[in-house]
Amino acid sequence: WTTKFEKTANLINTYMWDKQDKFYYNVAMNDHSFEFEGQSLRRKELIGFLPMWAHVATRQQAEALVKHLTDSTSFWRTFGVPTLAANDPNYTPFVDGCCRWNGPVWLLWDYIVMRGLKNYGYDNLARQVGGKMMLAVRTQLSINHHFWESYSPDFPVQESPSNYIWDSIMAKVLIDMYGK
Repeated sequence: WTTKFEKTANLINTYMWDKQDKFYYNVAMNDHSFEFEGQSLRRKELIGFLPMWAHVATRQQAEALVKHLTDSTSFWRTFGVPTLAANDPNYTPFVDGCCRWNGPVWLLWDYIVMRGLKNYGYDNLARQVGGKMMLAVRTQLSINHHFWESYSPDFPVQESPSNYIWDSIMAKVLIDMYGK
């Protein structure tokens, strides 16, 4: 397993890490480029932080990712880490339907970001991400008494399906933040 992990980590860091932007992007399968069917894949998405969760990023890469994460013009939003950076032209802060990955916050994915931060010793930032997640949930529970499939990163409005069981991840967030 160690050999397989090291091989995979090397491939991720070789092909998906953009040295110029200091961010992980999707790559085209056929040529490992940051372009697919004439379109750039250099879109800052939440998945760019997953190498921290997987222990793939180097310390230097994690440090660069934290700079992206804590930039309030891109990922550091009121109610959590959006699926797409707020300064992307396709970003929307509104949850305008099911399964939108153009800005809404998905608690399970934010939890993975939170765990990735903890993996690299960014415990205070991890708690802040957890706090943003709790704010999103607390706000909606006080307004309409529902858990939601996804949350707006910027506004306390909802138009996504309600009462999603995967929001039970909040129990793990609380344990990670306050448990012993």
